[in-house]
Amino acid sequence: MERTRAGGRPTIADVARLAGVSVSLVSLALNNREGVSPTTKARILAVADQVGYHADPQARALRRGSSEALGLVVRNLSNPYFLDVITGAQEAAARHGRTVLVADADYSPKREQDHLRRLAAQRVEGLAIAPVGTGRSVRLWRELRPGSPVVVLNATARAADAVARVGPDNQRAVELAVRHLAELGHEEIAFLTAPRRVMADHDRLIAFYAECAALGIKPRPVETPLNLVAVHRRVLALLDERPPTAIITNSDYTAHAVYKAARDRGLRVGRDLSVVGHDDLPTSELLDRPLTSVRVDARAIGRALVRALLNHETATDHREPVELIVRESTCPPRGRRRSRRAARGRGPLPFRTASNRSTRNRA
Repeated sequence: MERTRAGGRPTIADVARLAGVSVSLVSLALNNREGVSPTTKARILAVADQVGYHADPQARALRRGSSEALGLVVRNLSNPYFLDVITGAQEAAARHGRTVLVADADYSPKREQDHLRRLAAQRVEGLAIAPVGTGRSVRLWRELRPGSPVVVLNATARAADAVARVGPDNQRAVELAVRHLAELGHEEIAFLTAPRRVMADHDRLIAFYAECAALGIKPRPVETPLNLVAVHRRVLALLDERPPTAIITNSDYTAHAVYKAARDRGLRVGRDLSVVGHDDLPTSELLDRPLTSVRVDARAIGRALVRALLNHETATDHREPVELIVRESTCPPRGRRRSRRAARGRGPLPFRTASNRSTRNRA
């Protein structure tokens, strides 16, 4: 077959010349449009494949007004939970011929807005965002890409209206954790949360206060940047000030820092300190002691994000069901444990472990 220009990148004009048709006919064939006979279409596609022609995605985006890509901006890519969300989103996007472009804001409002401007310049078809703070970036996106769908991940997004929200059932997750610790006899519970200026999931903190009030538990919210170094430092200070008997974390990821802080202060998780995580990462049952955690299918959340974007859903919440998986990181507080043993006249209280609960079901 005749070649394209020496050393040059093949163009649509090269494909048209080698296939013996017009440029417009090549465009119709490559975009799977009507007006091309099956035989001619097959010849054009064969020529394009042989010369290695690929349409310029930016040029196509300019013509269509959008690309075949979806934007996904998260606030903390260090948290493995978001990696599972991304995996689910990519699986769903691929089934619909889309690509997912991922960016990490790292809890920086400025970085988040910079990412949005770049994604808007690339004319992504829609945006899913786990925002920093109350969601003002959602407003920026609507200014940058009017009419483009936007879905909020793991946030209440109070600064945005008429927006679809996707995430775990946070209220149920907090209720399960607080009730479990209350049943064990804990009377004061610490609760890790992001600083208010960057907090996006206010519903978790509201649910924590409400459930503690209903059960007569003293709430002890603890604000900290949600990275391992900051959480470790804050929990060390917490243990030095007035050690709580139980801590609920925002994720299994930050629970690792709680374990380290406890160990640094000579405390044993599951004996001196109860810890409850969130997300039930595969590594959580490998910790010493295995972590009690709220299980959620993060990949299903990723698939729900893509579905909401492609269906242009607005003001529709998707709350992924959650389940508390009880392991050995939670136990009665020391004083309560002794009194319960004496009252029952028997040995250590048995733990309800993940082995007698439902099995892991990760898509």
